[in-house]
Amino acid sequence: MTGQPERIHHLLDRLLRGVLLPEEREQLAALVRELERRADVSDIVAKGNLQHVKQLIPAVRAAEARVRELEADNARYEEVVVGDLNEANIGLQREVARLTAGQCLDSRAMCEKHHLPPVAGCPYPRCRAASATGRAATA
Repeated sequence: MTGQPERIHHLLDRLLRGVLLPEEREQLAALVRELERRADVSDIVAKGNLQHVKQLIPAVRAAEARVRELEADNARYEEVVVGDLNEANIGLQREVARLTAGQCLDSRAMCEKHHLPPVAGCPYPRCRAASATGRAATA
C-alpha cells in the first residue's frame, strides 16, 4: 500500500503519453478497482455512522432530560432535607444548653463541673456575667 499513489501517478503519466505497457494496464486497472472499492467502503461506513448517530440522538436527549430531573430533585433535597437537618441541629443545641443550665440548679460546684465555658440560662453569677458580656467570666 505504501508507494501506491506514486505508482498510480506513474501509470497515469505513461497512459497519457501513450506508452503504457499491457502489464502496466492491468496494474492500473487493479489500482483503480481498489480505489473504487475503498471509496464504496468509505461511503458505506460514513452512511452507517450517520445512521448510528441519528439513532443515538433520542437517547442523548432522554439522558439530558434525566440529568435535568436529577438536578431538580437534588435542589429540592438540599432545600428541604438539609434545611430540616439544620433546624433539628439548632434545636438539639438549644436543648443541650437548657439541660446543662438545669444541672446548675444543684450547686455552684455542679455549674463549674459540668460546663467550663459559661452557658446561657445558667443561674450562677459566672455564667450570667459571661452571657451578659459575651465573654468568659472568672469564678
